[in-house]
Amino acid sequence: MFWTVSVFERVFGYLLVSFLFSFSVSVVAQAAGDGSAGNTVAWSESRLDTNSNLFGQPSRNPHLADSYNNQGHWNDAATDSTLIAVPRGHFKLTPDSFNILPNETLGIPFYASEVQGADVRYFWTGFQLVKLHKTKGGYREIHRVGINAELDNYRTVSADERLRQAQDIELLLARGDESALARYLTDQPNRLISAVEDQVSKGVLYSLFAKDDVFIAANARGLLRIEQEDPDDPDSFMKPPYQVRLPDTLFDDHRAALHTFFPTDTVFGLGMSFSGVLVINTVSGRLISLNPKTFEVLDSLLLDNDEVISNSFATSPELGGRAIYVASNKAMYRFLVNADGKFIDDPSQGAWRATYAVGRRLPYGKISDGTGATPTLMGFDQGEDELVVITDGSDRMRLMAFWRNEIPETAVPVQGEHTRVAGIYDVDFGWPIAQSEQSVVTAGPYAFVVSSVPQSQAEPLPARGAYLRGLLMGVTREPVMGLAMYRWEPESQAWKEQWVRSDVGSLATVPMLSIPTRQVIINGYFKNRLGEAYHLGFDLDSGDVVMSIATGLNPLFNGTFTGLKCDPDGNLWYSMMFGLVTLHTDRMTRVANPDPRALR
Repeated sequence: MFWTVSVFERVFGYLLVSFLFSFSVSVVAQAAGDGSAGNTVAWSESRLDTNSNLFGQPSRNPHLADSYNNQGHWNDAATDSTLIAVPRGHFKLTPDSFNILPNETLGIPFYASEVQGADVRYFWTGFQLVKLHKTKGGYREIHRVGINAELDNYRTVSADERLRQAQDIELLLARGDESALARYLTDQPNRLISAVEDQVSKGVLYSLFAKDDVFIAANARGLLRIEQEDPDDPDSFMKPPYQVRLPDTLFDDHRAALHTFFPTDTVFGLGMSFSGVLVINTVSGRLISLNPKTFEVLDSLLLDNDEVISNSFATSPELGGRAIYVASNKAMYRFLVNADGKFIDDPSQGAWRATYAVGRRLPYGKISDGTGATPTLMGFDQGEDELVVITDGSDRMRLMAFWRNEIPETAVPVQGEHTRVAGIYDVDFGWPIAQSEQSVVTAGPYAFVVSSVPQSQAEPLPARGAYLRGLLMGVTREPVMGLAMYRWEPESQAWKEQWVRSDVGSLATVPMLSIPTRQVIINGYFKNRLGEAYHLGFDLDSGDVVMSIATGLNPLFNGTFTGLKCDPDGNLWYSMMFGLVTLHTDRMTRVANPDPRALR
């Protein structure tokens, strides 16, 4: 997912501080760009590594933009994997190796499109959608439209002010003064202390990029839609946002507050069925279908047993494009949604419900009990086992696979579990509590999980706010540790442990997996090396670090709350509290492998 209430890390080494900021102004100038460099070649299938020996891929949803990146988890199956090759190697930042496009506050969605050969990017800056052309020097802005945040005591600050804020934060982190940092965040006119919470209440979390480059997003208790004036023109301006507020009768504040850390109910997950229906879910456990053009409510379904949903869902072309996979805090579901928006929960028509271990609600690290994951699909080629996977709510989470479609006659029941459970594996990092708020990342038979719960809880933080917690984790506070890779073995119909690393941790940043270079990439840190943040790529089979970018204490390179992405050239892209970041490894200095395992 893109946000949790308390588990975040911030790990950044201090030596690059002065150097990076000495180039901030020029970087911003590049980001604003004048377009003189012209547009780069746009993405196309020919630029993706579609070699036949690569893993099977989920089907493209015909109702979404024909893009390699049209939704938060990359695709409808929520695999967070891509056919784009991200280079291996170990790197140090140089002045010309990154671009930063400042934003207003935490901006999460970032999408791409090809229009008449032009490489067009779209970035949600917190309260605005910005349309860009990628250029050799960075970006050229085409147009931007926004919404009124309507936040009390909020003032937008300039790009220069935002960069100064980042520099100030970096210096405070270097001092290790938690109270001073808390006071600083609280005093900022753009509400840095509550920026994460502001996005939940007023901004955008989940969104997608529909046909004709239409941006659709969940916005608190409503929805917004931004269309192109001319979808066939790469320089076209965008239309003013079309926004609706959904009826309050669709929400249940009491149920949300009783079972989650959300004080009120809100729209959370969002997706498009392969039947062309927009579907959203509320935190309180309601599914709502809507017309994607008008946002007319077509149908709704409330889960039984006071169940809540703390993430989004996956969609699939199965059953005539009607299948959607939803995980509540108590059960895994497959529902159907017809082309007219009618929800179907009848098992005789292909719907199903399977319970799993709920566990207990922890005081930190997750939104509710049960799973914290958006369901992820596996198995897309003929003959592959068709699975949907999550992590459960056990103190030491278990990786769970469910049969998506007909349960094979050869399936061996898992003792004590629902008949739809295909396999379970205990995730063991060496300590009693390991839970995740992140989706399982998959490619072919591989499934990657991270822990989101810190093992030690020191004295209370000096102020509330998820962003503060995110800054301090890995700097003054012990970070979260634990990564693991598993492999589904169809012959034995069971999980096999590929590798486990208890000496590395991930920020609350959604990882990504580059299939051609066989690496899964995180934003994280090594154990006992506080203040040294990296982007790290791990070999799928060995778990060795095969890619690294040292980024230090600088908050400009902390992708907490968002998802790692890349473009067809293999550059890493992600948004963060201060803007959209692009990292060009081909412009960086090569260095030695920082992996402790490589030094043995």
